[in-house]
Amino acid sequence: MDRSSKPTFSFVNLKHPDDLKDEETQLRIRRLAMTEVGKARRKPRTKRERNEVVLELRNATQRQPNIDRLGSGSIDPFSHYPIELDDNARVLLANIFNPESRHASQLRGSWFPVGLDSPAAFHHALANSQNFIFQKMYGYFPSQDNAQALIHHQKALRFARELLSDSTKHTSNKALGTIVSFICHHVSTASEDGDQGLQAQALLGSFGGGEWKQHHNALLEIIDLRGGYNTIDQEYLRITISWGDLMGSFAQDIPPSVPLPRKWEADSRSSPGSPRPHSSISLVWKQQLPMQLDWVTIFDDVVHLISLDRAFNEQQLELAVTSGSWVEPTMYRLLAIRPLLLGNDRKNVLEEVCRLGTLLFLAPCWRTLGQSPVWTAAISRNLQLVLLQFKTEWNELKPLLVWTLYFAAVETSDLAERSQFVFMLAMVVRNMQLRSWSEVLNAVKGVLWVDKVSAGSDELIRDEVMQIVNHRLVMPTLEEEPTAIFESLGETIEGA
Repeated sequence: MDRSSKPTFSFVNLKHPDDLKDEETQLRIRRLAMTEVGKARRKPRTKRERNEVVLELRNATQRQPNIDRLGSGSIDPFSHYPIELDDNARVLLANIFNPESRHASQLRGSWFPVGLDSPAAFHHALANSQNFIFQKMYGYFPSQDNAQALIHHQKALRFARELLSDSTKHTSNKALGTIVSFICHHVSTASEDGDQGLQAQALLGSFGGGEWKQHHNALLEIIDLRGGYNTIDQEYLRITISWGDLMGSFAQDIPPSVPLPRKWEADSRSSPGSPRPHSSISLVWKQQLPMQLDWVTIFDDVVHLISLDRAFNEQQLELAVTSGSWVEPTMYRLLAIRPLLLGNDRKNVLEEVCRLGTLLFLAPCWRTLGQSPVWTAAISRNLQLVLLQFKTEWNELKPLLVWTLYFAAVETSDLAERSQFVFMLAMVVRNMQLRSWSEVLNAVKGVLWVDKVSAGSDELIRDEVMQIVNHRLVMPTLEEEPTAIFESLGETIEGA
């Protein structure tokens, strides 16, 4: 082969991504590119070679993020950022887009553009990135900002004050983006480890009467002053506002305050024209509780969406990263219904237990789609309280109780709570006369199951449940009034 027909390579060595801003460097790159174009015009090539110009930029230092090709890599050198990036900021920014990072990819295509709109929001994006690096190093999220994250949070506060000092900008998109960045930041830094987690949330002021609530109220007030949600013309900002509201609502198990975006509303329901899969437990529910349809309607949509493989295919994964998947609006619908507000009759108690169980079932699905963190402590606690407070007959709906208790036991991070859910599951299994673990797992899968999400999760509780079922393990010891609690448990199991 003639050497003249072989491709040639020209390299531009950079010590720092900012070197691309140098006019002389840019001129050199253009000259090299045009040289290759000139060669392509003068020299006959194959069809593929005629359309190919190779230009490679190599980073001379290993400490900086690699730039594989012009305009791409961990950090886009041509992107406009609202602050001047130093070395630390570049590392945090690269962590957001690093495929090996544990940083949440859920809705990144929406919240990151919000971060680019204002310095305050961008500093919060960097602070959150620092907290995800902390989680990767230590295995848990910090209950409050460490020194580096706190620096970015303080800078966000300073820029926010500057922005809001101008009364003409109080209802601007930048103001909305800035406020919602505070909401998202407080959600991302709360931790949950039983009582310690609740104390950490109170220390940080993430929920309840703390900073999250204050910023959330401010956001709603600004939207009201603007004239409502229809005045928000940027879709990525509208979705991020709903996402921040949803994350806080989910973590506290309270109804959402922000209406569903139109894009989400359509994604939460399966097409009415397509055939629905048969669900025996759904049919039993409608036969026994024909007027109690809020929860089972949502459940049917989830079953249908999963059966169509819409849950975790490439299209849904792409939507999860950009504008949101089916999980967000489904979570919203489950948080919006409140059966116990209608009374504590049997039908309302059953629906509340199933509502909470479905939220716990969907939590690992949400993580699979890139959401992190997913706080479930409040949901587990509320489920435990409902089960202990109300004596309820389940009859033919017992598989729903087994399904709920299974995912509650797997999902909770509090060891005392987990022991209670395991014990309750074992009692219901014994009551149903399920003799082996395979029968238990078949009962769970008969309600709803996603193998690529939940496969292997039973290893966490299998032996413990079966030891209790086979009378080889005594009941767990609880810290507060164990006698009263187990009397309530006994009534719950008898009712089942």
